[in-house]
Amino acid sequence: MKKQNVEHATAERILDAAQEIFIAKGFEGSSINDIANKAKINKSLIYHHFSNKGDLWKAVKKHLLLKHVGDLSFEVNFSMDSFKSFLESFVTMRFKFYDNNPDIVRLITWQRLENTEEDISGIQDKKFSSVVPQIIEFQQKGEVRADLDPKMINYLIMRTASMAFMEKPDFFEEQEVEENKKKFLELVIESLYLAFSTTNAPKENYKPRIY
Repeated sequence: MKKQNVEHATAERILDAAQEIFIAKGFEGSSINDIANKAKINKSLIYHHFSNKGDLWKAVKKHLLLKHVGDLSFEVNFSMDSFKSFLESFVTMRFKFYDNNPDIVRLITWQRLENTEEDISGIQDKKFSSVVPQIIEFQQKGEVRADLDPKMINYLIMRTASMAFMEKPDFFEEQEVEENKKKFLELVIESLYLAFSTTNAPKENYKPRIY
């Protein structure tokens, strides 16, 4: 086997072992020794491929994304025919991504819980985290309320599409789980549309009472 192939195979072995350890123990609870033992290699080999544990964590996240969505330069396609069709296509895509990739959800959940000064966020591609330009476009078309901050709308769209997988509700564990997921997704899309669409905008000068 050529040296290059051996190097690639070793890196893959390390990533697979690290994925299993990180998912089980999180970043702070894992050690390079744990990963080396799992991969059945000397830990010096890990440092040959990855400079530190933080870099390995980021590499595992990227490795998982490559496995499930392919090349990270891919274009995220969703409907721009109307704000409603945009929500239906984008929120459904994001919801299904988390539903189909529990390992990524576990890593993200660990990352949110970690008490570390090290930057382990990894990939910050706007294709994964922002639809602000699309929201602004719909505001300019008059389909989304112009009085709302597009960054706040973006935050709520992103969080409502993924929150049920970060903290699973009881109805995702019940017998009719697939039907409940479908109903929940429909409710999320409808709620976002009602909240932000100009079709359902509140009366002028209306402000909700905050207690």
